[in-house]
Amino acid sequence: MMMIKKSLAALSLFAFSTLAQASPELLAPTEVDNGTYELIETLEIQGDINDSLKHLVTTNIKNNHSEYYVISDISEDTSQNTLTVVLRFYNFPHSPLTMDQSLS
Repeated sequence: MMMIKKSLAALSLFAFSTLAQASPELLAPTEVDNGTYELIETLEIQGDINDSLKHLVTTNIKNNHSEYYVISDISEDTSQNTLTVVLRFYNFPHSPLTMDQSLS
């Protein structure tokens, strides 16, 4: 029984630590247009034109604390060999009732 409790404690600690370091979730622009999301930040990323778009975005969002992001623009400059990606970060506004659990 003690072994099961230790295993559950370790598993829950691991689950909470991965949730705390979770990256924002990608949203489609139409979801933001039709929802009630709060714009937190706009970030412009420049990289090499030969870089993977996924790698470029993933490395730049992993330390962001927002809940969602949208890729709002992608452009390339072949004369400079650069790829530019504009990301917008959003949070879903929480109502006071869902944030204050003491009311229940």
